[in-house]
Amino acid sequence: MSEVNGCNLPDDLYYWVEKHVWAKPEADGTVLVGMTDVAQSLAGKIVVVSLRSLNKTLARGKSAGTLESGKWVGSIPTPVAGTVIAINEDLKGKPSTINEDPYGTGWIIRVQPANWEADMAELVTGPSGIEAYREKLSADGIQCGSAS
Repeated sequence: MSEVNGCNLPDDLYYWVEKHVWAKPEADGTVLVGMTDVAQSLAGKIVVVSLRSLNKTLARGKSAGTLESGKWVGSIPTPVAGTVIAINEDLKGKPSTINEDPYGTGWIIRVQPANWEADMAELVTGPSGIEAYREKLSADGIQCGSAS
């Protein structure tokens, strides 16, 4: 886990830095999708999450769902094209899970990717991904706070 400007960024995820979302390939060929610590910090306390329905086919960049916080309402773009095979039902009852654990129990959707190799090429990971995030946060003056 790396820390950049107070934001936690796991080294093993694939990031779409501009959109503040992540993708994690799983052993079964599916990909978990979620919001970064940066996104949840910028949003503030998340109070409502509405996710796309199962079996919905999404293009890369299309909305995996919407969320609402005290200061923001917006869509969550998916970094991976494919079919939604699971949604995190727990977020309906406790949307703040995204604030508390954006990389674990706060995942958003699971996708059966249409072309993971192509989508992966558009994302950053490892040391170069962390450095890309460092540049973005510095350029935009973003700091993650410890209070959610």
